[in-house]
Amino acid sequence: MSREEGLRGHLDSIYRAHGRLTPELVVAEARPKDHPLHGIVFDRAPKEAAESWYRHRAHELIQSVRIVYQPAPGLEARKVRAFHCVRTEANEYLYEPAEKVAGDPFLSSLVLRDMEREWKTLQRRYGDFEEFVSMVLGDIGEQAA
Repeated sequence: MSREEGLRGHLDSIYRAHGRLTPELVVAEARPKDHPLHGIVFDRAPKEAAESWYRHRAHELIQSVRIVYQPAPGLEARKVRAFHCVRTEANEYLYEPAEKVAGDPFLSSLVLRDMEREWKTLQRRYGDFEEFVSMVLGDIGEQAA
C-alpha cells in the first residue's frame, strides 16, 4: 500500500466516524501518540509550530493590504495588493511594494513567472472539470468586455 493510500484510509476512517472531515477533527484524532497520523500532523515541536503559525499570520497580514490602482485614465480603478511576493534565487520570498514591482521590469517578470506557476497549478488541479474551465472562460470574458 502506498503512503497516499494509507493516508486516504486513515482520513476515510475519520470521515466515517464523524460523518465529516475537518482539519480540527484530524488534529483531535491524531493527538494520541499511538495514532498513525500523529507524527505527520504533529511534525514539529510546539515552539517551532508556534513560530511557523506566526509566520503564516504575518504572511496573511502582508497580503491583506490593498491599494487603489488606476490602470489608465477613464478605466475603472481596481484594488490590488500593496505588496507583491518576489521569489529570490535562494528560494526566499520577499515582499516588494506594488509600485516598485510595476516600475522594475525584472521584478515584474519574476512576479509574472510566479503567476504563471500558480495558474498552471490550478489548471493541473481542476482542469479536468468542465465546470472549472467554463467558469474561468466566463470570468475572462467578463473582464475582456
